Amino acid sequence: MTFTRRQGLHAAAALALGTSGLPRPARADSGPFHIVVGFAAGGSVDDLGRMVARSLTAATGRPAIVENKTGAAGRIAIEAVTSSEPNGDTLLVTPQGPMTLFTHVFAKLRFDPAKDFSPITRLAVGDFAFSVGPMVPARDLAGFRAWAKGAGSKAAYGSPGAGTLPHFVGVSIAQNLGVTLTHIPYRGSAATMVDLAGGNVAAAVSPVTEALALHKAGKIRILATTGATRSPFVPDVPTFKELGIDLVVPLWFAVYGPAHVPEATVDLLRKAIDTGFATAEVKSRLAQLGLVPAPLSPAALEELRRKETAMWGPVVKASGFKPSD
Repeated sequence: MTFTRRQGLHAAAALALGTSGLPRPARADSGPFHIVVGFAAGGSVDDLGRMVARSLTAATGRPAIVENKTGAAGRIAIEAVTSSEPNGDTLLVTPQGPMTLFTHVFAKLRFDPAKDFSPITRLAVGDFAFSVGPMVPARDLAGFRAWAKGAGSKAAYGSPGAGTLPHFVGVSIAQNLGVTLTHIPYRGSAATMVDLAGGNVAAAVSPVTEALALHKAGKIRILATTGATRSPFVPDVPTFKELGIDLVVPLWFAVYGPAHVPEATVDLLRKAIDTGFATAEVKSRLAQLGLVPAPLSPAALEELRRKETAMWGPVVKASGFKPSD
């Protein structure tokens, strides 16, 4: 009997699956997986990277090392993955910004999100929150709009930094509300929340999880979230969509390999990671980060990336933001 190339790939995949139904070491010299994260240890992206590492080790018996390659807004880590061997051993864990926004905010990007990666799976989703502090008397979004129209220079919002996704979510909010909001960049969401609760800035855009404790303590108020449906973590807060504003921006994280990882290897990695993220232990940890597991096929993940990349281009241009090196 003669095997076609596709039948050969399926046969190789079956051998790699072993008895567990998940990928096992395919060669005697199988080394560790390298899970590359562009942010410091202890943050949410690092946490997700460690969950991916544990999922792969549980499925394959191979060790997995998390490598924190920080700097340049995650670009150092991304470039390290694009230059690695396309054998599935080196993977990137990243939020969506580098894949959907960076082409609009960096003039000399050294990678192409459309060509230099193999999508593996989406890990989890959450929402962004639009919050106000004690400076703003408004109890809802309509009240904030009315306040902002007469607040002059006080009508400002903080974000984790210039050129970040929360920065441009804020631009979209201002456009949709028909108000002028001055952007104030901070070094991360934690610093933004401190100034918001202290009355030093009127509003802020951040992941829901960053605003949750202060919202529950009554020190700030989340007025709306950016999901298609209400966040399970603040079910009392409406979405922009249900308030009649066409702004749906889920926060998501995904796994990518370098370009040209074989299809059979991508499939095995995806199954191993998705299985790990379906466990009660991982779901519980994700909930602490304000996230829920949300796997996507590689094709669906790529379609999501293309859609969001196209969405942010006009927003960045209209904001007047100048791409940097």
